[in-house]
Amino acid sequence: MKRSYQCPHCKAVLNPGTKIVLRAEVDDRKALLLFSPQPGNYDVIVPEGFQLRKKDRVLFSCPVCGVPLTSARDENLAEISFQSTAGSSGTVAFSRVFGHHATYFITAEDVRSYGEHAESVDVNFWGEGPDR
Repeated sequence: MKRSYQCPHCKAVLNPGTKIVLRAEVDDRKALLLFSPQPGNYDVIVPEGFQLRKKDRVLFSCPVCGVPLTSARDENLAEISFQSTAGSSGTVAFSRVFGHHATYFITAEDVRSYGEHAESVDVNFWGEGPDR
């Protein structure tokens, strides 16, 4: 099952090939990063000279429209949309903190989590529970 990932704002396809392309900014440094579309695979291709250190908080944005992808649910997460060839669609939320492996595939029916830090994130994806 192949997934297409899109910007939730402009609907641009973020994985035109085999990788997901996102714009990243840390402090005053900016670059395009390439991510694996496979859930739970945290390998990232980073341009030479763009150093990322554990716990760096990365501002991700769409490489097409430039709108930040920071989640309204939790400022430590970024979100993009997905659609599969099988017809499912939803949101992918993932940690903005470099080295913090937490990814969530959210559909109307389910939330699937990936990464060794996924259980430590306290986010209510259904909009219920205490106000944040």
